[in-house]
Amino acid sequence: MKAWLQFFRLPNLPTAPGDALAGAAVVLLLRGGSLNAALAAGGAALFLYMYGLADNDIVGAASDAERAPERPIPRGAISLRAAKIARSACLFAALLVGAAAHLPPAWWIGAAALTAAICVYNRVKSLWLMGLCRGLSVLCGTMAVLPPGFSVRGCPAELLMSAGLVLGWTLYIAAVTKLSEGEESDSPGLSAGRYLLGLAAFTPLLAYLPYFLFAYPAGDPRGTGPLLFPALGCLWAYARWCAAVAPLGEPHGPAQRRPAVGRAVGALLYLQLGFLLLAPDRTFLFVAAALWFSSRLIRRFAPSISGS
Repeated sequence: MKAWLQFFRLPNLPTAPGDALAGAAVVLLLRGGSLNAALAAGGAALFLYMYGLADNDIVGAASDAERAPERPIPRGAISLRAAKIARSACLFAALLVGAAAHLPPAWWIGAAALTAAICVYNRVKSLWLMGLCRGLSVLCGTMAVLPPGFSVRGCPAELLMSAGLVLGWTLYIAAVTKLSEGEESDSPGLSAGRYLLGLAAFTPLLAYLPYFLFAYPAGDPRGTGPLLFPALGCLWAYARWCAAVAPLGEPHGPAQRRPAVGRAVGALLYLQLGFLLLAPDRTFLFVAAALWFSSRLIRRFAPSISGS
């Protein structure tokens, strides 16, 4: 069981549904939509994320034998055949969720683009592609709840804000991927630029501010939540980033870098929560709490499972 939890990077899993749910929350705030579709998009995002992790370890099995022999496949804890079966099962589960929830064609197009981006990244290893995988997951959430027959003219605010979130998620995860470079070897210590990388966490807020300022004039009390939640989410995510990378200024090895990378990925959860709380339906409040508590429980009771 521990090998499978390592295979699927257990500490990272609570951050997977939040990408799509954050994209859906923006549309629900501005236009309304189907709660079931939003939740289904979050579930499918989790399975697609697990598919990507499985594909990554399968494609990189040979190189991991030299660079990361402690991974489940190189050390023989999980066979290559079992890993391939798990990969197929995750993809099938994502498609099954989409079909069962009757998600619209726009979501299927987004899911296909996300799957393609995952496959290309696992074979090319570009930090921008890694970031785009998360960004496309946000877009899938948006597409799941947009009204049928939507047009760019009919939903300009929703699409503009979603584009901002896609860009923000892409930049943040690209920064995490940059941080993970060279995590298999010893390092003399990272420069102060490691703190600057985390500023990508504020990108979604910058994309959201124009809408907020237009929709809620100065002094309008209705704007308190819509501004406060995303601002706190971005600030909290950056604070967690800084705490994760602070020890990396000193000489360190993989035993220090990998947990720091895992914590930087986990910081994405707080960015997600800031936008999840925009959704008018209270169900999102319970979902946000569940994601946060599950993340805390995993960190507390499974500290030896790496998220890197």
